[in-house]
Amino acid sequence: MTERLKITTRGEGPELVLLHGWAMNSGIWGGLIDQLTADFRVNLVDLPGHGVNSHVRLSSNLEEVAGLIASQLPPAIWMGWSLGGLVTMAAALQQPQNVNKAIMVAATPCFSTQANWDFGVSPAQQQAFTEGLEADFEGTLNQFWLQCFGAPRVDVAMDRLGYSSTANTVPASDVLQTGLQLLYSNNLLTGLRSCKVPTMFIGGTRDRIIRPESYGQAAAKVPTGQSTLIRAAGHAPFISHQDEFLKTIRQFIHEDIAG
Repeated sequence: MTERLKITTRGEGPELVLLHGWAMNSGIWGGLIDQLTADFRVNLVDLPGHGVNSHVRLSSNLEEVAGLIASQLPPAIWMGWSLGGLVTMAAALQQPQNVNKAIMVAATPCFSTQANWDFGVSPAQQQAFTEGLEADFEGTLNQFWLQCFGAPRVDVAMDRLGYSSTANTVPASDVLQTGLQLLYSNNLLTGLRSCKVPTMFIGGTRDRIIRPESYGQAAAKVPTGQSTLIRAAGHAPFISHQDEFLKTIRQFIHEDIAG
C-alpha cells in the first residue's frame, strides 16, 4: 500500500508544487505563499521523513521518492529547491506527463563531481560533511545554515522552518544521511537531452554551496532549458531577493502559454 503524504494546498489557479531542500520543510517557502496563492493552487509538500511527513520513510532511491510524490498530486508545475530540485528533475524525466514545467532553484542534475561535470561536491567534501554530522550534529547543521542563508538571514529562515532548537526539530539523523545519499549518488545528466519538460535553472551569483556557472551548463543540456542568475543572491534567492525571484519564475511560467 502506498504511504500517504500530508500535503497542504492553498489558493486557486494552475497547480504548483513546492519542494524544499535537505534537512528542512515546506515552511521555508513561507515568505512567498501569499503572493503565489494569488495566482496558483499551491501544493506544499514536505519530503518523506521531513516535517509533517516524518512518518513516511525516505527511500534512498530517487525515482521512488519522485514517484511517491507524483502519485499523490495532479499534473502541475514543480518548483524544487536544492534536494527538492533533484527530486523535481527526477519527476520531470520519469513522469513528464505529470510535470508541466520544472523550476530548479539552486539545484543541478548532479550534485557530485563527475569526469564530465566539474560543478559538484568532491568525494573529500562529501566525506567531511557526512563525518561532521556524525561527530557534531548540531554544529555541522548550524554551519550549513550559515552557508545556505548567510548570517543576516539565518534567523528568518529558522523562524520559517519552526526550528527553535536544532536537536529536536530537524529530521532524524538517519533521514539526513539518506538525504545526503540521494544528493551525492544520483547523476541525472545523461537524461537531460531527452527531457520533454520546459525547465528553468535559477540561482544566485554568490551561492556558496553550488557553483553559479553550473546552472547555465545544466540548462544548455535540456532542449527547452534556460537559466537565470540573480545578482548578489546566495543559495536561497527566494529569501534574499524575493521580489526579483517571483518576477523571474512568473515570467517563465507564463511566457509560452499561448504556444
